[in-house]
Amino acid sequence: MISAILKSNRPGVIVLIVFTGILTWGYSFLNPVVIALPLDNFNMPLYSFLAVISPGDSLISVFIGFVLVLLQAFMLIQFNKKYILINYRTYLPAFFYILISGSFIPLQRLNPVLIGTIFIFISLDYIFSTYRIEYALNKLFLAGFFVSIASLFWAPFAIFISIIWISLSFLRPFIGRDWIVSILGFFTPYLFVFVLYFVFFDRIELVGLAESINAGFGLIKEFSTLHLSYYLFYGFLLFIIINASYTIVVNYQKKKIKTRKYFGINWWIFVISLLLFLFFKNVSYEIIYLFGIPVSFLLTDYFYTIKKDWYLNSIIVILIGLIVFIQITAHY
Repeated sequence: MISAILKSNRPGVIVLIVFTGILTWGYSFLNPVVIALPLDNFNMPLYSFLAVISPGDSLISVFIGFVLVLLQAFMLIQFNKKYILINYRTYLPAFFYILISGSFIPLQRLNPVLIGTIFIFISLDYIFSTYRIEYALNKLFLAGFFVSIASLFWAPFAIFISIIWISLSFLRPFIGRDWIVSILGFFTPYLFVFVLYFVFFDRIELVGLAESINAGFGLIKEFSTLHLSYYLFYGFLLFIIINASYTIVVNYQKKKIKTRKYFGINWWIFVISLLLFLFFKNVSYEIIYLFGIPVSFLLTDYFYTIKKDWYLNSIIVILIGLIVFIQITAHY
């Protein structure tokens, strides 16, 4: 019943998705208390400005964060309409993204990763649109440009320049200038920021910026413990991801060539996000915003491949139940 409703294309599903988001963010709306995370250690120029306007422990910060997550969720729907990763018009990617990205309560506020992810979405849009077009230099420049903008909110986003290069190997024949233009696009915002700091700020500010960028790539990793409810949710999510991955591998050759290429790019987004989480000192659970992009498409494809409604309904009920369990037990 639940899976059938979510797989439908009726406008009422949007209301259900928004309600799910409110449920997921319920604790933060009632008690907007900031918890220090590694992402708060980065003094990146674009986020520093916004952080002054909206303190992390304010209700307005929580509200803005919630709106941005909704925006990203519905950007996934537009991605599917535009590039047809799933052969159905569906709101399911938004539903899964809302659940996954909102699962870690301390992140439910305005934060640099949440903002930067929007620019990663924009960059991916330009990357995907280069498939089978003759002239793509402008799109590749902008793809690199927006990855750079994202990294000016949160330094580790710079690693995602590699996604552009990986995507080029999937989507286009090797053309050296494509690669060079994407690099030029990436360095353009940094050149502007360097000139701005050099002209209008003192040397100490410029050195501080360089240290903040460098801190984003430290490799000494320590993992903090979480409440049992988080382990239950992420453990169950991992179980579904493994099942969904097996299913998509089995059915991979049945998909259109374009769809296979797009899913290949999504797989690399997942892998790079995982490597950042496992090995980078100052990358923590905020990486869930990036995980949520490929995983939402993966789970949506899984839901349209599996025909057992009782099984799909059980997955949804358990996921929502575990989210509620987090809300009740993790931070009270």
